[in-house]
Amino acid sequence: MSKKFFYIVAFVLLSTICFVAYLILAMDKQDKITQNQQVKIQNELQTQPTIKLQPNNCPSDKEEVNIVLITDSRYTPPTGVSMYSAIKTKCPTTSYNFYIVAENITKQDEDSLYKLQSLAPDTVQVKIIPQQEPEIPFENMQRFLQYKVGMHKIYLPQILKEIDKVIYMDGDTLVLKDLRKLYDMDISDVYAAVAKDGIFYRFPKEMAEMGLDKRGYYFNSGVMLYNLKKQREDNIVEKLEEYIKTHEDFYGDQDVLNAVFGDKLKLMSYRYNCISTFFEEDDLNFLSQYFGEDLPQNTFNIYENATILHYAGDKPWQENYHPEYLKELWFRFYNEMLRI
Repeated sequence: MSKKFFYIVAFVLLSTICFVAYLILAMDKQDKITQNQQVKIQNELQTQPTIKLQPNNCPSDKEEVNIVLITDSRYTPPTGVSMYSAIKTKCPTTSYNFYIVAENITKQDEDSLYKLQSLAPDTVQVKIIPQQEPEIPFENMQRFLQYKVGMHKIYLPQILKEIDKVIYMDGDTLVLKDLRKLYDMDISDVYAAVAKDGIFYRFPKEMAEMGLDKRGYYFNSGVMLYNLKKQREDNIVEKLEEYIKTHEDFYGDQDVLNAVFGDKLKLMSYRYNCISTFFEEDDLNFLSQYFGEDLPQNTFNIYENATILHYAGDKPWQENYHPEYLKELWFRFYNEMLRI
């Protein structure tokens, strides 16, 4: 073997060894970067704020609270989450009677809702009330046809004939505290207790057309304390049906109820229908004036001290929902529910 050939082979071997060593070091460095990234992500998750449930001031006496929700098969899972959160955050001395007005749900859907009774069998009752689609001119709703199932809301005085008062909640809600204080509100002279909705100041022209500019607010129908007895006495269902027949392009049950209930309303705190959309997008000082209450200047504190959170608009089970801590809170209840 010539010296020249020997030097060539030695050079190739040395180059190969150096290259392999470089790759090993690079891979080790990359592993360290990946590990550092993972640690960073984990730290970020740990530093994300999480809503803490606030303790109830539970009375010693027992009381029953009637609650109604409306659902179809599409909305049964979130309806179950809403019910689960209410059961988990109630006082031991409070009994909840859930009435589920259900349109086209399956046996599996029914079983999932009945199963929630096992969480507190002595203080929780679930009754499912099957309903057919109401015979009303839905074509008058036009672009708001996606809210069809909610129109059962106007028939609650007839559906719940034996009940005088009930808390109505949409299925996209979470209950964070006992509901007895809300249920005990005096609504003997009104049709419902309601919370203001930001639609009023966002769409002043439409509010004036509905004649609500004089009243000074528009309410959200996602959470209401309903006086079923007075509504029956004043034949409110017939008046609601008449509005549906004589108006077009109305925003589901919410427009109908706002127009027909008129001044027979009692305002309740935003805490009972805390809609994240407004607090995320609008000035908090302005909202303090609108709601007539001093709001915390941190939206996180607004949600943490709410009694009922209402995920109106975007939903927490949608991919890009924000804020993240409200998404985490919903899935916290959802994942717990799946384990029962």
